[in-house]
Amino acid sequence: MNTLLRTFIVVASAILVACGGGGSGGGEPTGPSAKLRIYPPVESISLPVGASGSAGVEVRGGRGPYTVTTSDGAVQVGLSEDNFLYVAGTKAGTSEVVIYDTSLPVQTVKVSVTAQVVPISSNIGTAINLAPGQSQQVTIRGGVGPYGVTTTDASVATASVSDSSVVITAQPKSGIATISVVDSLGSTFSIQVTVAISTMSVSPATITGPAGTSSSISIRGGIAPYAVSSTNSAVASASVSGSSVSVNLLSLGTASISVSDSTGQSIIVSVTVNSDTLRVAPANQEVPEKGNASLTYLISGGTAPYTPLISVADSAFATVTVVGSTLTVGAPGANRCVTADRVVPIDIYDSKLIKQTVTMTIKDGGAAITCP
Repeated sequence: MNTLLRTFIVVASAILVACGGGGSGGGEPTGPSAKLRIYPPVESISLPVGASGSAGVEVRGGRGPYTVTTSDGAVQVGLSEDNFLYVAGTKAGTSEVVIYDTSLPVQTVKVSVTAQVVPISSNIGTAINLAPGQSQQVTIRGGVGPYGVTTTDASVATASVSDSSVVITAQPKSGIATISVVDSLGSTFSIQVTVAISTMSVSPATITGPAGTSSSISIRGGIAPYAVSSTNSAVASASVSGSSVSVNLLSLGTASISVSDSTGQSIIVSVTVNSDTLRVAPANQEVPEKGNASLTYLISGGTAPYTPLISVADSAFATVTVVGSTLTVGAPGANRCVTADRVVPIDIYDSKLIKQTVTMTIKDGGAAITCP
């Protein structure tokens, strides 16, 4: 059967008249063309309910114009200008279609036309698994459009329809929802949608470290976006970007970092800051080049013992030692002769390798001292 084209549909039981091709002028037709017939010579035609168009059958012979009738409203019929039979299925049923010519006696040709309802189906079957936020396009087949869709639980899955295409979208909630597709005849087709949310996990589960350091937490599973909070922001603060949480250890103490996803899943990460922030004061001291007096800096926080370091180049201008929590910066000779002001950085590390840096500035005395 030719591809069905939606055109030229006649109300059931109506009679259409079209120009014939069996003869011309007066009198009765004679010869082989006198016999009314259809080509190809079929006895029955089937089509889906809702379909319409050319049946690919041509009326020939006899005497035109021809008329065509249908015995059942389930099938509508007509003839095109070039005498091709057009059919349309409006509901399930079988009709006897009769074609008449205008010869005497009148000739007829009969064709049985059956309109059948094609059950609704889809290209994915009757069940689908989706992740939260995932969408799936489903092609609906059969039935009679237009179609409508409903869902048993819009918090799990929703659906929309356009022509024969249904888009199913999973929501951020675990569960099962049934999407029902309904055609214009009231026939239904169900698709079961299962939405599964993976359990959220984090790594590491605990954080321990000295103040002044930072750590990170990796989030797996759950549903983004994620949120974080700290029970003691003076001890530890937290911020989230994507699935990574940055934790800043600020001062001695404990805190709990709460990590939650958009579905309400929540995990607590325990944070212990086992030493206070390493501090060295003052941050800078000045000393004249002509003297060799020692300077002292006080260390607090961090974790003893402490280690001071200076560069090889600066060791010509300073010596550094730590006793307890006191940093002493001495002179390697009788003076600290410089040709211009010189800043000497001094790094102090605690046992956790946390670093603080202070400076000593040697002031140039001009021509008062001649450097060797």
